[in-house]
Amino acid sequence: MEYFAPKSVSEALSLLARYGEHAKVIAGGTDVMVDIKYKEEPGCLVNIKRIPGIAGIRENGGSLLIGPLVTIRDIETSKVVRERLSLLWESCHQFASLQIRNTATIGGNICRASPSGETLAPLLALDAKARLAFSDGEKTEAFSSFFHGPGKTSLGSKGILTEIEVPYPANGSRGVYLKHAVRGAMDIAMVGVAVLVTPDATKNNIQDARIGLGAVAPTPIRAAKTEALLRGKPLTAALLKEAAALAASESSPISDQRSSAEYRRWIVEALVRRGLEQCWKAATGKEVS
Repeated sequence: MEYFAPKSVSEALSLLARYGEHAKVIAGGTDVMVDIKYKEEPGCLVNIKRIPGIAGIRENGGSLLIGPLVTIRDIETSKVVRERLSLLWESCHQFASLQIRNTATIGGNICRASPSGETLAPLLALDAKARLAFSDGEKTEAFSSFFHGPGKTSLGSKGILTEIEVPYPANGSRGVYLKHAVRGAMDIAMVGVAVLVTPDATKNNIQDARIGLGAVAPTPIRAAKTEALLRGKPLTAALLKEAAALAASESSPISDQRSSAEYRRWIVEALVRRGLEQCWKAATGKEVS
């Protein structure tokens, strides 16, 4: 296995163009090193940790810009993330162990493209975008189209994620990330649910609702039909029950060693119901009627 530590994005892209699918990009290494030990060794390892300019967190008007080399712990301890993007903060707070959070990067979690990746459903619910670099140019893409399947993204084998842009939610919005796993934060999510609710000016109706689902489809997904059902209506007990059931029907989980598909759908229903209740109360001060 050959090893490279490029000092610029262009140098890294040249290596990826040369080695193609035989190259593996490494940042924190919490997934890649496990793969090397237990699965297979890539022909080329490209360590991007030395590339400057892709490791910071900064505000840009109505958005927060996060470099892909920012660690999960950096996000967890960021005051601006906790205050302005609590949904993303909660997912990082529930991310594995402290030791892993100190090493794992948000870029690695995204580019791994695991359906159960902790930050992915929250980024979908927040309408975040990815800035991607290729040898022939750059582009910005919404995360709603970035994930193509388990381990597959729009980057293919020749692109690099250079920045994550996360718009701040509207004033008055409240969000929550709920994870179901056997060992809590120490385990991979059987189901992850990200909910964001924005009430209208009267705080009587839902102006906007966003629901991201993780580990229940080949990619993290938005529950678009459920969101449409909720918008413009007061959150009643009947609507809450209908929305939770609809979200479960929008999922397409598999059965594996950690859970059955049927159980995952039941958990989606339960967590969406709980998430909507919590967000509604936090945003309006009202219980579900």
